[in-house]
Amino acid sequence: MAEQQQMESRPWQETVVRKTNNQEEEFNPDKIRRSVQNAGANQQLADEITQQIQGSTHSGMTTTEIDNSIQDILKQRDMNAYNNWMQWKEQHQKMR
Repeated sequence: MAEQQQMESRPWQETVVRKTNNQEEEFNPDKIRRSVQNAGANQQLADEITQQIQGSTHSGMTTTEIDNSIQDILKQRDMNAYNNWMQWKEQHQKMR
């Protein structure tokens, strides 16, 4: 029987995420809130998205997975912020 790897449920303060360059860092909900607000979302939506992402984040999760979740929520809730988010993402990828 194959051994199943179970993910530990950890408070976000102890959660480590993997960045696109394979480095690991502690999950920081303030980065999400700030990025979502920079995309044009109001503070209430930024807080809601941050809480939703914070509740679903687990150690080993990638920043790409987090980014995709944020995109999905913005697309449903605020198309202007979604378009700004996607434009920033496209520019950021060109710089790599």
